[in-house]
Amino acid sequence: MSDTYIQALGFVAFGINILASSTVSDNRMRALICLSCLTFSLHYTLLGALVAGLNLFVNSFRAFISLKFKGTMVFWIFVLLQVALSAYFYTSPTDLLPAVASLVSCYALFCAEGLRMRIAFLICTLIWMLNAIIVGSYGGILNDMFNATMLCITIFRIKREQKPQVQAQ
Repeated sequence: MSDTYIQALGFVAFGINILASSTVSDNRMRALICLSCLTFSLHYTLLGALVAGLNLFVNSFRAFISLKFKGTMVFWIFVLLQVALSAYFYTSPTDLLPAVASLVSCYALFCAEGLRMRIAFLICTLIWMLNAIIVGSYGGILNDMFNATMLCITIFRIKREQKPQVQAQ
């Protein structure tokens, strides 16, 4: 497959992610996130980043599971799965980036909420962005820049809402 088609696949995944962030339906959002992760999984695998592709494949199903289940038990199941897959297919230090990013997002999905969850997702996004730069995924870079921007805005809004309201007297 030509590099142009592989890069186009990354832009398609980015477009799906934008659709996911713009929908008001939680179920539709999670379904689109799963589709985006699956598309990025194929994209990164075709770019030769197998560990990134495998972690994104697992991440796609994790998004659905997180709708119904939370807590440390489910977290540890996915941690073991992703560590085992990442270790088995490990070939270079850059393979650590998607593995660590997936573990951070796993924590965010199953163990965190509110501001902590958003901060964990921001850390995850920044790690994925570094991976996208190293691998050469243009769609991945744009996707992670978009996600980081949206997460920073959301973190700012949450922090602003947490400040005690000064009452007019």
